[in-house]
Amino acid sequence: MFARITRGISMPFSSFSYMTEKKLWGYAVFPLLLTGVIVAGMALVVWLYVLSYISQLLNFDNPDLPGFVRTLIQILGFILKIIILYFSFVILMRLYLSLFGVVVIPFLSPLVEKILEKEGLNTISINKLEWAGYFFSAIVYSVKMLLWQTLVAIVLIFTGPLQPVLNFIFSSYYMGRSYFDYVHELLGHPKEFNNMIKGLRVEATGVGVFSTGFIFIPLIGPIFAPVLSTVAATRLFVERSRKNP
Repeated sequence: MFARITRGISMPFSSFSYMTEKKLWGYAVFPLLLTGVIVAGMALVVWLYVLSYISQLLNFDNPDLPGFVRTLIQILGFILKIIILYFSFVILMRLYLSLFGVVVIPFLSPLVEKILEKEGLNTISINKLEWAGYFFSAIVYSVKMLLWQTLVAIVLIFTGPLQPVLNFIFSSYYMGRSYFDYVHELLGHPKEFNNMIKGLRVEATGVGVFSTGFIFIPLIGPIFAPVLSTVAATRLFVERSRKNP
């Protein structure tokens, strides 16, 4: 299991050289520009509004209080800032990935399709009569995934001191799994996605761990992490398909 999760973490790093070798960067330019616009916009909002609001909200400094009381209040304020920033980061990450999925992914599909073409996998074709059913199935699948994530989040509330670790593991899994949906969409129907991810759940967790960690690198991380993770997920799926044709 450790080797598989390490494989999931390392695969996005090798996506740099893979995309250069396969001459695929041209397909990633526009998605990366769109991602950059999203990152810049969210960073501006956070800098101008969120951080200033938190600072004002937790400004308890009162020169009339005794020194030790002021020190305790400052420590408490610092702890509250960390907690608020953590939950703000989680919410912003969800918003960021949602925006990425809605705005960027349609322009990233040609890259995923090109990888599959170079690796010898044929994508499915959906005729006009099937589009309505496919679209409805995709909505049902997305709602089911959202409900599962919500249920897991609620259950984790009651895990006490293990919550941060378990939350990180499950969040990484669902984040990593979301990157596989893009290759799944080109090779199958939404009702088949649960079967298509089988055998890759550990690797998906590794991809999610990479994405969560890499995104902390200023500017470069948020812009490149989703694209590299999507490429990695596609390559991992191709590898599994070759081993289990």
